[in-house]
Amino acid sequence: MPPSNAKAILLIELLETERPYHIAEVIESFYAIINAHGGSHVNTAGRKIVCTLTSPDMAAETACELMACNFPGRSPLHPVARMCICQLPGVADPKEAHAQAIAAAVRELVKASPGQIVATQETAENLSDEYEVKFGASGINAGMRVFEITRSSSSMDYDTTRIVTPADRSRAALAESPGKQVHLRWRGKDQTKREFVLNNVHPVATFGREEGNDIVIESTTASRRHGKIECHRDNILIIDESTNGTFVFPNTGDKFLVHRDKKILPLRGYISLGEKLNADHPSTIHFVIGFSVG
Repeated sequence: MPPSNAKAILLIELLETERPYHIAEVIESFYAIINAHGGSHVNTAGRKIVCTLTSPDMAAETACELMACNFPGRSPLHPVARMCICQLPGVADPKEAHAQAIAAAVRELVKASPGQIVATQETAENLSDEYEVKFGASGINAGMRVFEITRSSSSMDYDTTRIVTPADRSRAALAESPGKQVHLRWRGKDQTKREFVLNNVHPVATFGREEGNDIVIESTTASRRHGKIECHRDNILIIDESTNGTFVFPNTGDKFLVHRDKKILPLRGYISLGEKLNADHPSTIHFVIGFSVG
């Protein structure tokens, strides 16, 4: 989907570490960075700080700089914080929007490991390609899934599908990794939210009007067996086999049509079957490509 203009909440939790640090000095350093990015301080309660930024991208940029900032006693081996980004929902009441975003951020923050910047899935989808998404098991609890945000490497080859680059792995290692995944979201016939995870274990997801598809979309412009998304060694491909074609709307960049052809799927965005639809239309399929760590 297109980048969101919605404001975002950045929730910061300062942590206890084996290496002592002066919490007041850290908070002072954090406030300076937040203010420099146009952030508005909402509240500080104990070791939790809540602030509002102008967009999810600005919140991600601020969070990355906060994690990297220097202060007396700082040790990269002992990160002092974990953070969560959540864009404000589009509700009429600003107070209600803040309350909903903070509640969502709190739910995701408890899954984060020290030093992690996480986000809700909707927020991760709305980030520009300057930021990468890694989704996988939380370091705290292997049963919980997180969407971790990292800044993209400027040296990456953008002619191929972009996969997240964890700091402790090279891009070459990622190209051989079995951990590539695609998260797909859509609405079923009863309008309930559905999800499908495409990976090397389940490398193909079919979509169309027919009940036998992995993703069933009720639309007069969709073919019975409209197309599929395939996870290959180096790329994620979208393959159209339909009468009317498949429209792809990347998070950033120009939309394009795939018709009786195959193309590389962008990092994030949504598709519509046989017709151009808005991102919030119930017949769209949203996708996020990333790298699973567990």
